[in-house]
Amino acid sequence: MNKPYLIAVDLDGTLITNFDHCDEKSFGLLKALSKDNYVVIATGRPFRSSKYYYDLLGLKTPIINYNGALVQNPSDLNFEKTMITIDRCVVINLIKDNEDILLNVFCEIEDDIFLWKETDEIVPYLHITGGNLKVGNFDLILNGDPNGAIVLAKLGSEERLTKYLKDKYGDGVNIRFWYNETLAIAEIYNPLTSKGNAIRGIAKYYGIPMDRTIAIGDGHNDIEMIQTVKYGVAMGESHESLLAVASLQTLPVSESGVYHFLSDFFHVNS
Repeated sequence: MNKPYLIAVDLDGTLITNFDHCDEKSFGLLKALSKDNYVVIATGRPFRSSKYYYDLLGLKTPIINYNGALVQNPSDLNFEKTMITIDRCVVINLIKDNEDILLNVFCEIEDDIFLWKETDEIVPYLHITGGNLKVGNFDLILNGDPNGAIVLAKLGSEERLTKYLKDKYGDGVNIRFWYNETLAIAEIYNPLTSKGNAIRGIAKYYGIPMDRTIAIGDGHNDIEMIQTVKYGVAMGESHESLLAVASLQTLPVSESGVYHFLSDFFHVNS
């Protein structure tokens, strides 16, 4: 019998496009491979909006959410949950001190959503289904420390936000940006949050050596994951910073890149 691999796969930009369009060919192969290997979803999404794909694959493994800030196994109560947070005051003070450049902010405690204000541009990022949404002044509604925060800000505000957090919190909080045509989107997170750390923990739990680990992703938030495993794979059209560190590359999600890499790796007949 062949020894199992741990296969960690991102969702958006890797298996999914436009928030909900699945690469059915890759999903089909992953489901087949999960019978003899440990397939793990590793996503920046909350659990509530990734559970559908977890169930679609028929998984019984842990799932990595919020880029590693939340790791749990809904099918195995013996698996110890990982819950990494930032201090609630980071989000509260961020808004108070930078309101002039912020368009909106939201944060989450597991599947509870806390939103500063209701605006159209925030809707695609909320993944409201299955979550408990509260809207208003974070001083009043944010009842605990969140797993991180998402900030929508004016273009050109990146340097100011980065300096603000560095000056106020030093190395206690990290920030990274991605963009669309009209605004800067920032993720604020605990430096301990890492898909790579989560994968190490899962591999240890199952007794899988790191030389039998595979990770596939497309974004800046996949860098540590790609660097942690033996076989780090960047999707075609990945973020340039990920392409710079990935040892392997496959086709874009639009061309079923996950399927093509894994079918070649495991010698699966098309």
